[in-house]
Amino acid sequence: MFPLPIDEKKLLGIYHCGYHSERSYGATSYLITHPEGNILVDSPRFTEILARNIERLGGVRYMFLTHKSSSPDVSYRDDVGDHEKWSNRLKCDRILHSGDVEISTANVEIQLHGKGTWFLGTDFVLIHTPGHTEGSVCLYHKSLKVLFTGDRLARSEQSLLEIYELYNRQSVSLQLRSVRKLLDIGFLWILPGHRRRIAFRDNQEKISAV
Repeated sequence: MFPLPIDEKKLLGIYHCGYHSERSYGATSYLITHPEGNILVDSPRFTEILARNIERLGGVRYMFLTHKSSSPDVSYRDDVGDHEKWSNRLKCDRILHSGDVEISTANVEIQLHGKGTWFLGTDFVLIHTPGHTEGSVCLYHKSLKVLFTGDRLARSEQSLLEIYELYNRQSVSLQLRSVRKLLDIGFLWILPGHRRRIAFRDNQEKISAV
């Protein structure tokens, strides 16, 4: 049944890919369908049935990888997961910040350099948010006000926004500066790599959750 629409009324064209992989700590992958080209955000576990279902929705132009693994265990690849299998199957261009490029991702088609910001077409903004890893990047869908955060932000048990402090490869203070930068963006939805998605009524509710 995957990809499944997340909210057909409020988030038209955004899907949960399912097929979470143990190798990526169960990270969530999303599919964005868009007239300028579909985007696969991070890597689900590769399966042929999911690939066929994604093709029925128009295939994928870009595979955006939010970051590399923050684990020292090389058998875990966090949100990059089965990126090469997906790239070969869907013939899409992968995007990853150069600060997170390693041997397993050395052949990604598009490497982001520097501090950004970068743009995909007219509707998507890529924002450099180091702290979790050196090359962590968030994707902002302007028209729907959705922020895809990878491992930068999540919802705590108290419904507050929190960072993954225990899993940072860089300093907590650097990640906090990145979060402050994100708060200036007009997003009202957070679709994270882990834990539940977050919807805010307005900007004031978002600020109060920090």
